[in-house]
Amino acid sequence: MGETGPNIVLCGGAHLDRVARSSGVFREGASNPGVSHETIGGASFNAARAFSRLGARPCLVSARGGDGVGQLVEAALSFEGVEDGSLTWLDRRSASYTAILDETGELRAAIADMEIYDLLSPRVFRRAHLRQMLDRADAVILDANLPAPTLEALAARAGETPIFAIAVSPAKVVRFRACLPALSALFLSRAEAASLLGDADDASPAELARRLAHLGLARAVVTDGPRPAAILDRGTVHLQAPPLVEAVRDVTGAGDTLAAVATLEHLANRDFVSCVRAGMAAASLHIASELPVGALDRCRSLASALPPATPLR
Repeated sequence: MGETGPNIVLCGGAHLDRVARSSGVFREGASNPGVSHETIGGASFNAARAFSRLGARPCLVSARGGDGVGQLVEAALSFEGVEDGSLTWLDRRSASYTAILDETGELRAAIADMEIYDLLSPRVFRRAHLRQMLDRADAVILDANLPAPTLEALAARAGETPIFAIAVSPAKVVRFRACLPALSALFLSRAEAASLLGDADDASPAELARRLAHLGLARAVVTDGPRPAAILDRGTVHLQAPPLVEAVRDVTGAGDTLAAVATLEHLANRDFVSCVRAGMAAASLHIASELPVGALDRCRSLASALPPATPLR
């Protein structure tokens, strides 16, 4: 690790997020009054921002087009202190994500316009400067915006470097199916876990975690909104209640923040359950306001106040 924190290479999404939130009770199939805003997001970008704010040295590899959105992404990475290893296709449109939130801040619908990420093929990652970035990494974060063959190739080349993965969505998480045994940990929601397993829509987070273990996954976190998350740690499943969040600002990116902080704690040789508890605390800060710079000690303090994790037989 470097003197100023671990060197983290993140490969995946960095794009424009458009988020609209209903001002009143949300009605399906109707026009809802509300407010909207645009920010730069994407699973890898969100995690890279958290890493940077907590003292790590993140480098992000993504794809963008030669348009205004691409320029905004580039500026956001610079502002957050994230090294930019992205590739630009001047004749392509940059990716975007449009989310609709209800009055509580929960996601009700979303559209992901992300064709450009399909250009991040295994061949792209054979470029010398990207190989050098990956070779010097203390950990690699992959998100499922990348094509499945690229995820498999990056997981296969990692060697002793730990690989952590972010599911992104129920539609995309299946891209990790062939490389689950190579992952150090996978961070996913209950819906994403059910999609990965194929026929488990009614299963509890704990049951989903057990079934993921049968697919060769060593560690995972299956979140379930404000309800307890299931933590899989080498065959043992724990249930952990998250912190109480009294006022929800935005849930978008909370899981990515959890993944970043849990990874950072794992690199500090903490046990995985403790890593996840700190990550859940960080996610609660993100949901309520925004993860502050240098907040790792605060995350640990919030985590210590959580109810103990419950191991399941």
